[in-house]
Amino acid sequence: RRDVFVKRVVAGPGDVVEVRDRVVYVNGAAAAGAAAATAPAYTLEPRRVPPGSLFVLGDNRNRSFDSHVWGALPRENVVGHVILRYWPPGRFGLVEH
Repeated sequence: RRDVFVKRVVAGPGDVVEVRDRVVYVNGAAAAGAAAATAPAYTLEPRRVPPGSLFVLGDNRNRSFDSHVWGALPRENVVGHVILRYWPPGRFGLVEH
């Protein structure tokens, strides 16, 4: 059995990710594309995303099983991308990439 998760890609290979003061930083700047349902209540020391990997976070930052727990995701483990949002109902529609 293979588990599949839907996560937001926050950083790519070579980027440095850090979480402090409830904000996600990528390469020292607040990550504009890291929108979340809740701000992270944890800290994460700066870490560089290795080659061939991605740093992914769930939108429910404090309850998500994601890169802040298990580290960078090897690119070969990505099986697709989101094309449709159904929640919340007021934002139902296609996801722009």
